[in-house]
Amino acid sequence: MADQKLLDTEVTFSSFDLDARLVRALAKLKFTSPTLVQAKAIPLALKGVDILARARTGSGKTAAYSLPVIQNVLQLKEAFTDTDEARQATRALILVPTRELAEQVTDHIKKLLLYCSQEITVANIAGNIAPQFQKPILAELPDIVVATPSKALAHLEAQNMVLKTSLENLVIDEADLVLSFGYSDDVRKILTYLPKIHRSFLMSATLTKDVDELKQLILRKPAILKLEEEANEADNLVQYSVTCSEREKFLLTFVVLKLRLIRGKIIMFVNDIERCYKLKLFLEQFSIKTCVLNSELPLNSRYHIVQEFNKGIYDYIIATDESELKGEQDTDDEDEEMEDDEVDDEANGKKNNTKKSKKTKKVVKDKEYGVSRGVDFQNVAAVINFDFPKSAKAYTHRIGRTARGGQRGMSLSFVVPKDIAEQHRDRDRTISRSSAIDDSKVLARVEKDQSNRGVSIKPYNFDKKQVDGFRYRLEDALRAVTGVAVREARVKELKNEILNSEKLKAHFEDKPKDLDFLRHDRPLHPTRVQQHLKHIPQYLMPKIAPPTSAATGTAVADNQSEIPAHQIPFKKVDNKKRSRQYAANKKRKNDPLKNFSMGAGKKQKK
Repeated sequence: MADQKLLDTEVTFSSFDLDARLVRALAKLKFTSPTLVQAKAIPLALKGVDILARARTGSGKTAAYSLPVIQNVLQLKEAFTDTDEARQATRALILVPTRELAEQVTDHIKKLLLYCSQEITVANIAGNIAPQFQKPILAELPDIVVATPSKALAHLEAQNMVLKTSLENLVIDEADLVLSFGYSDDVRKILTYLPKIHRSFLMSATLTKDVDELKQLILRKPAILKLEEEANEADNLVQYSVTCSEREKFLLTFVVLKLRLIRGKIIMFVNDIERCYKLKLFLEQFSIKTCVLNSELPLNSRYHIVQEFNKGIYDYIIATDESELKGEQDTDDEDEEMEDDEVDDEANGKKNNTKKSKKTKKVVKDKEYGVSRGVDFQNVAAVINFDFPKSAKAYTHRIGRTARGGQRGMSLSFVVPKDIAEQHRDRDRTISRSSAIDDSKVLARVEKDQSNRGVSIKPYNFDKKQVDGFRYRLEDALRAVTGVAVREARVKELKNEILNSEKLKAHFEDKPKDLDFLRHDRPLHPTRVQQHLKHIPQYLMPKIAPPTSAATGTAVADNQSEIPAHQIPFKKVDNKKRSRQYAANKKRKNDPLKNFSMGAGKKQKK
């Protein structure tokens, strides 16, 4: 069916009767055919109909609501004269769950306003700036305001932003995530500051009970668009899982990256910040550069890291997915299964992780941080779940970072069952285990959820005999990455990024020399750096897809254009040259002017 295709090639943007300036901007951005959600939502929205759209991440939801909102603002401005005071007013409020998504949405709208930027202004007030410093921005009455619910409510309560009479459009992007982040009460309070009649958009990847309640609250006779992808589109994402121990996670990650078994840009998800730096320091031992992305880093740095990753400057990002800390849990039957798991753990004499959760809360983190949802990572070849997510919903959001826009991608998840974890408990004590939930139980829920979507998770079977030769290198690397090294690296990275964040305020495009100072993949250097781990000797190269030299056809180490020093063959010795060097050295030793200690020794003998 046509409504199941990712792109609707039968419809063009010019057929939507949009303003000519918007059509020109779309052509400049090389947007030719609208996506499915755009083809269905935009014509209805232009007629003034409220929209509730469910579509997967990367399907073009941002443009689906941005274009109708901009079109509406342009028409309202044309209805007033240039001298009319009511011409300048805030007509649209866009609520998003995270600051990263706020930056992304604002940037996308500015691109659409390329040819009408003098007519329409957009302001992003989601940044980590006190409301009193943002008051002058809102005093200029920007036409479109992008904010998180908490920041929007703060300005409405302080009367820095008055929308009771002017607002025409309300957008809640990633509505299910907005509610799961604990913004439900904020959204309800915001509605009391808005006019009773306005056009509303609810955009979401899933339709939960909370979203349904919100729909009843703010939408009037909405058009409900439940847009699913076609089966062959789902086939673009291949999902694998590997059953392994904690130590084998590090080993297999090293093998995958160093031997380039997966080529292209990769996002590696972990469950907490400490694990983020543990993995980064481990990979640095093998000269594998990575960036970290977590809630401790400044907003400017996080947004810049994503931008540079999309440009191809960085290939690997280690991102913390802290959705489980914000209430991102499974629902209905899955909740019951999770409760049963906790009861079983208590029956086995294990208490809930109350102490651990308290420790987590002490960490100073951005409460509005989010990576697994909303942020636009482009051309991601694969997602590696280094730490398995704690819910099927979180798993879906993570793998949604790849295989977007009709491109192919894959996901690789490491699963540590309870029996393997117990078997290696003493040995893996040095490796902090972030998940207290049995990965195999969560995997069962994930497989059930994915099977309902018509896809399956395939087992990825490594030939572990071929990677056994790397195990001693694994042990060397892990011994160097101690808890002290992780803590020091964490502090060092935070200090560096705070400094970089200040530099990011300037336009480094005008100062290209500053770009070197803004790199985010610099090595953190653990206490003990082992140079021998950077190269892979030929005898360790496994038979699994070894990279080959185009010139000789022989196997060579990855990322290694020259033969390592320890593999260079001995050269033939020139005896005459060697004897001349020996004579010169002997003459130098006998010369008292060149060897003062020798002359002093002779005087003492006399």
